[in-house]
Amino acid sequence: MRKPRPPDPDAYWTPEDARLLLDEWQRGGGPLAAFARRVGVAPRRLYWWKKQLAVSPDVSLSLIPATIVGGDAPTPAPITIRLPNGIAIEIADASPSLVAAIVIELTRSQS
Repeated sequence: MRKPRPPDPDAYWTPEDARLLLDEWQRGGGPLAAFARRVGVAPRRLYWWKKQLAVSPDVSLSLIPATIVGGDAPTPAPITIRLPNGIAIEIADASPSLVAAIVIELTRSQS
């Protein structure tokens, strides 16, 4: 098995740098800590990047249908959009067109 060339351990890594190493680790299998030591990188750095890059670009966004029931004129309630990576966006007084625009943009950014 060839030894991958890791980015400089003391330099700033881009997501692409980290992804290359993590892909190499996954192809070879075995424990991440052992792989990190073998290529001369601190294991905690690869664990950190593994967590940061955990959201797959193949993740699709979807809405959960909801209906407001009761009351004559409902007071606009804040809505929360939870992204697959754990980020939550809370919007007070959201109009349906604003929510639709946000979902369209999030969907576009995933493709």
